Amino acid sequence: MGASSVHRFASGLLLVSLAISSHAATQCQGPSTIQAEIRAHPQADAFVRLGEWFQARQKEECAAEAFRSALHLKPNSVHISELLGGSLIDIGDLNAAAEVLKQSIQISPSAPGTRVGLAQALEQLHQGDEAKVQWQAALKLDPKSVTALDGLSKHLIAEANYGGAIELLRSAAVDVTRHEKLALDLAQAYAKSGMVDDAGALLKKALAVHPSSFPLTFALTTVLMSKVYFREAAEVSGNFALKRPDDVDAQRLYLQVLVTAQEAVRAAPLARKLLASHPQDPYFLYANGVMELQAGNYSIAKQHLEQSIAMNPSNGIAHLNLGLVLAKLNDNIGAKQQFEQVLALQNPPLEVHFELAKVLKVLGDTEGAERQLKTYQELTEVRAARSLAKAKSDEAEQALASGNSRRAIELYREALQARPEDASLNYKLSVALDAAGDTSAERNALEKAIQIDPDLALAHNQLGYLDSRDGDYSAAEEHFRQAVRAAPEYVAAWINLAATFGMQSKFAEADAAIATALKLNPDNKDALQLHKELASAPGRK
Repeated sequence: MGASSVHRFASGLLLVSLAISSHAATQCQGPSTIQAEIRAHPQADAFVRLGEWFQARQKEECAAEAFRSALHLKPNSVHISELLGGSLIDIGDLNAAAEVLKQSIQISPSAPGTRVGLAQALEQLHQGDEAKVQWQAALKLDPKSVTALDGLSKHLIAEANYGGAIELLRSAAVDVTRHEKLALDLAQAYAKSGMVDDAGALLKKALAVHPSSFPLTFALTTVLMSKVYFREAAEVSGNFALKRPDDVDAQRLYLQVLVTAQEAVRAAPLARKLLASHPQDPYFLYANGVMELQAGNYSIAKQHLEQSIAMNPSNGIAHLNLGLVLAKLNDNIGAKQQFEQVLALQNPPLEVHFELAKVLKVLGDTEGAERQLKTYQELTEVRAARSLAKAKSDEAEQALASGNSRRAIELYREALQARPEDASLNYKLSVALDAAGDTSAERNALEKAIQIDPDLALAHNQLGYLDSRDGDYSAAEEHFRQAVRAAPEYVAAWINLAATFGMQSKFAEADAAIATALKLNPDNKDALQLHKELASAPGRK
């Protein structure tokens, strides 16, 4: 052994010795057998076993030190790098975790687990663009990685790229319904895209696979409540709660459904039972206050609601109900104060205007009462119009899905009579008109949509397509530019912009646009094909 080798080996022993003394100093005492083995023959595998022993006991700092010593003895080990990176992430040392994992990737670029770990660290460091690259690289190496699919879909949802998340998970190499996290991701993307029925159908399938999953039960119940399917929501949450009488979260969810649905017969005894076992829970106090209000027990209702608000002052609906109680107790000044507090919160329920108007009238403030009543009437009309438009829009979607584009057009136009300034409805009408082949009316609907919402990327992209088909590449280019400006993650619009540049022989701009599309989605077949076509396009220098 040469002198330099001896020096390196001695340094390794010194580090091992320091690691062991560090463990002792921080009370990181592992099993005596492993500790003795390390002292006698310090090997990386022994440190790995020590680190895993600490991990099993949630001693992540001790685990990180053990894995660090193991990596020093075996610096090219991808497995140890992943273990150390994971422990560093767990203890919040994100920069160190990223550094370890980046070094490991330089040594072995084809390890998907290392890419996943680095992506997780980068996400927490708010380095989103770099994290996205690592998620995509991990999936390219292992298309069946549930962790990578979950990470990338959550990233896309956080970017509001719901279409991208839906496309990713729909085309995943695994059955999404068999993986709870992926089912929740796809359901969230559906719901945020307005595809609430698709979200509900997916969650039902996933819950059949994972019947004991509270997150899936909660998500499905939320979807059903958003559709005002109270009976079905009560059935789903109630069956889950019935099988888990000691699960507070399950009982709370069922109670929330019953209270919202005003099912007092079932809600009242459950609320009393839960409050008896959890007397300081703000929601259980609130629920009992509501039940007592409905039963006419105003003094008890007041007590419960005041206690709930003291713990959770931002609960506007609790303030509203306390105001109702105080009005019943003839404390109109107190009721007025509660209603005004509701109005000071974000998105107050419109009913508060009506209740405040009644109190103001009793207090002699006729002018104030009239203002509140007028506001209530205006908001009621808006809500009614919104409800009508949504009902017509939902019916139109079903008609379009069944191939009846003419009926869909009629229904979307009826929806627009209720809400003519709704950009989304105008765009949906354009989709139905496109299916019917009425290009002129489609263009009118699209132009109305972007007049209302200049940042509606979908409408700009479709107008660009229509202009391109008509040979007006200059107009098409402008619409595609507007689409990617409004939605920088919109891959299809970047591809269309690149194609339009190519049609105008603007090859430098085309190359830049298609490069952006491929950066966003390296595996997009349309982008890869256009990239090849641009590279061999006639007229390139």
